[in-house]
Amino acid sequence: MIDAFHARPILEFGVKERFKVESLLAYADKLLLGLSNGTLRVYQVKTSESGDIELELLKTVDKFSRRSIELLACIKEAQILVSLSDGHVQLHDLETCTLQQTLVKTRGATTFAVTTNIERDETTGIPSIVSRLAVGVKRKLLLFSWQDEEFIDGKEITLVGNVRHLTWASSRRLVAGLASSFVMVDIIEGTVSDITAPITQTTVAPAEEAKGWGALGMSYMGMGGWGSKPISTKLKGEELLLVKDTTAIFIDETGKPATDKPTAAWPVAPDAIAYSYPYVISLHAGKQHMEIRNPATQTLIQTIPIPGVTILHVPPPGVSLSHAGRLFYVASPTHVYKMGTVDYETQINQLVEAGQLDEAISLLEQLESVLLDSKEERIREIKMLKAEALFKKRKFRDSMGLFAEVSAPPERAIRLFPESIAGELAAVDEEHTSQNGDSEPAEDSDKTSNLSKEEEADNPENIDGAPEEGEGTGEANEELRKSEDGKDQEPAPEGKEIDAVPTIMEDEPLGDIHKQVIAPNPAKKSVDTMSIFSGRSKITLTSEATRDVAIDNKPLEGNEFKRAVNELTIFLADTRLRLSKYLEANNPEKQALAGPPTPDTLGADKKDPFDIDYVINNSSTESVESQYEKALATARLVDTTLFRAYILTKPAMVGPLVRRPNHCDPNVIGKELEKQGKFNDLVDFYGGKGLHKDALKLLKQFGQAEEEDERAPLLHGPERTIAYLQTLDASQIDLILEYAKWVLEASPDLGMEVFLADTEKAESLPRERVLEFLQNASKVLAIRYLEHVIHDLEDASPAFHNRLAWLYISHIQDKRDAPEDQEEWKEKLLDFLKESKQYRPERVLTDLSPDDPDFYEPRAVVLSHMGQHKRALEIYVFKIKDHDKAESYCAMIHEQTPPAPEAEELAETPSQVYHILLELYLTPPSSHKRQIGPALALLSRHGARLDASKALAMIPEDTRIKELESYFERRTRHANSKVSEAMVTAQLLRSNLVKVQHNWSEKKKKFSVVSEETVCPVCHKRLGKSVISVLPGGTTVHYDCGRGKRNTSKVSQWNR
Repeated sequence: MIDAFHARPILEFGVKERFKVESLLAYADKLLLGLSNGTLRVYQVKTSESGDIELELLKTVDKFSRRSIELLACIKEAQILVSLSDGHVQLHDLETCTLQQTLVKTRGATTFAVTTNIERDETTGIPSIVSRLAVGVKRKLLLFSWQDEEFIDGKEITLVGNVRHLTWASSRRLVAGLASSFVMVDIIEGTVSDITAPITQTTVAPAEEAKGWGALGMSYMGMGGWGSKPISTKLKGEELLLVKDTTAIFIDETGKPATDKPTAAWPVAPDAIAYSYPYVISLHAGKQHMEIRNPATQTLIQTIPIPGVTILHVPPPGVSLSHAGRLFYVASPTHVYKMGTVDYETQINQLVEAGQLDEAISLLEQLESVLLDSKEERIREIKMLKAEALFKKRKFRDSMGLFAEVSAPPERAIRLFPESIAGELAAVDEEHTSQNGDSEPAEDSDKTSNLSKEEEADNPENIDGAPEEGEGTGEANEELRKSEDGKDQEPAPEGKEIDAVPTIMEDEPLGDIHKQVIAPNPAKKSVDTMSIFSGRSKITLTSEATRDVAIDNKPLEGNEFKRAVNELTIFLADTRLRLSKYLEANNPEKQALAGPPTPDTLGADKKDPFDIDYVINNSSTESVESQYEKALATARLVDTTLFRAYILTKPAMVGPLVRRPNHCDPNVIGKELEKQGKFNDLVDFYGGKGLHKDALKLLKQFGQAEEEDERAPLLHGPERTIAYLQTLDASQIDLILEYAKWVLEASPDLGMEVFLADTEKAESLPRERVLEFLQNASKVLAIRYLEHVIHDLEDASPAFHNRLAWLYISHIQDKRDAPEDQEEWKEKLLDFLKESKQYRPERVLTDLSPDDPDFYEPRAVVLSHMGQHKRALEIYVFKIKDHDKAESYCAMIHEQTPPAPEAEELAETPSQVYHILLELYLTPPSSHKRQIGPALALLSRHGARLDASKALAMIPEDTRIKELESYFERRTRHANSKVSEAMVTAQLLRSNLVKVQHNWSEKKKKFSVVSEETVCPVCHKRLGKSVISVLPGGTTVHYDCGRGKRNTSKVSQWNR
């Protein structure tokens, strides 16, 4: 229990007085007492700065009524004081208390109720203040109203029973408590409807009689058959509470039972009830005390003993402030008490200290934010404490679900686990750790969680979940009676009596966590100023609850440990998702392009757009960089803990976790994976974290091993290393070259895939460095790489082309002892020199020895690229002595270049290449003989491509005409074909000219006559002197109409 209210006596009448207090009314700073002798006393309530309350008697109206004043109420808006006395309702002036009117129709009245609301006129829509008075007279309900201070005598409604109690549900609906039931009356329509409760049937257990409101031991459809007076009160919002005998139901303003609150029961029927924000107060005259209950949880919060108490009066709240009536009055026949409230911060602190976390949460949720500092943060913190308590009761799913609901910092959940999961967050001694993960001596824990015997003797008050005889308990013990899978445990017999607080707090020291949520308590008042007869009482704890306390001390092991870890992984996975969205949105490298993060990019819950700040404990004063670093640290903790959990409970999930982007701690993961022998996963993890050197060291260790390691068979050999190297980009070129060396030594063909793979990363490697590395390893590998770069990647860099030519030449020289291989490489060299246009011929020519027969033809090809055809033909004619290759060379050059003009005399031009070859045959250098045969063969085959005069001038005079017969025939035939071709072309041109002239004459015959009356068939306007167009069908239209600018469909129609 807590101290929500305290009773302060403010007025006392002597025992010898011949009257007693019968009714009470408080408004503003006035207090009106209706006495049994018909006297009305008016007091002014004064409160000093020190908090002391004084009453000043303003007036005494001796003959206010002839009989006892049974009931008082006021309508401040109309300045009316309403009283019930001697079976009549009378209206008095609120200030002077003089009688204004006795409502004659109310003779025999038993009760009345007033209300004031702002209503809009149905016709004009103008708002006005309307006060209403409802009076119960036997079976009749009489209605009166004041609108703009004008009294209106209203309608009369007949009910099915005598009216015992009235409560306004809204401005137009009224709850009437009859002798046997409750009804809802619509005063506008004049309709009456019964209020029925849902069907319930429960068996009352002895342990449940004191729980909350109590338990129902009946089955009923209505609320009839009761013998005691029905009572009701308006709660916050549109909710009402109806009570008859010991049973109560919650309804809305339309009379429908509330779906979120079950039917409840009091252990003892109350004599009066009222609502003082945020509690329900019930008066029990027989037991001479009042009970304070939480309407949301239906839990008894406080019992306040007051001798002879008979009257309960809560001033109605204002129109907009539901918490305005939290101070109220109670009275006995001889005493009047003003009930003061303990500030809400203190109440919440008391609940947390007592372990009544559900009650603390419920109270916070009902209170308005203006009444508390950081309401949402307090609710969140207490829910986290509740989650920790649920965890200790082995309710792992509920615990982790609550942690996730409030976006708890992951360390709060992680520190509940042993070191195998929590790592450094766990205490050194796992069996003696506090809730916040710090080791604490047992006696310190006792100081935090237990009350001393002296305190118990002075404060015998219950806590949530500990039943006192005749009173209820909260929801906490109900949760204690259920196992993790939701099945009820067998009830254990009662009999062990222990202190109140240890019921919940045993083995749950608050430590720093509770210090965060509990604000400093204000200085307590002296005993005289506190609630009278206040104190704490002993409670009886069931053996089942004692067993739960023992469970709290038991370490996690076996199936319980697995269930706890499984629930933790779900919580961490959810937190990990939100963190990843936050880190992605706030990455410094991307933030400039992405713009400021939004709640959607943060993955925030709609109810709490800043829950990511809760997860990483962000402060509004921290810089963005600092928050980002904290988020990274939190992500590291989450991923590392998730890894530990998977290792112990779900080894199959380790691979997917470490292979995907993560923030795991490399030191922890590396040691653990190596210990578990998961080297494949370790390589993937190193790769994901960018620790490529560590990964490659591990791959080299297993790859170079002589025998396959059974722990990592896939890592044996160079294949895995090659695949890993192919994933690295150009920034890791040093590592690639360092670890590609052993791979090339083990398998050159496979190793070259690191550089030859058809991937973007392989193509982006710095080619100069790769080439140098491969050339130092092997010329053949360097040649393969250059062939890939030049032919496949189409790299036109002259340096690479020159290098490839040099490598070919050098390798041919190295292969002189292997003629077959040498021929293959010579063919590659020739093909490259012929196809490539990017190498520097001058540089390559210097590498080709002019005296080496292996390089005669390559030199000819290079000279050809340089345009030195004569030198190239000299190699074919005099060194290689292959006339066919010489003629093929001339044909190739001739085809590549159009014939030169007839007047061109340059000997080195491509068009003169045949003349150069003929000249080499007939007028060779002095060191070579004339070659008549090849010259005549050249003239015979290619004479048409030679200038006749120049060719014949070079032929020796002693050459016989017979030998030139073939040349002349071919030359003549070629000349004749030229003439015939020209004649045919001329005849075709003449024929085409005749055809064109004929078509022209036919076109000229067509004409179109345009007169002043001629109309364009498209736009239907006269053509006049406008520019016209004649369509192919002969129709004349405007030029624009003919182009189809105005109506294409019509033009097409006229064309047809």
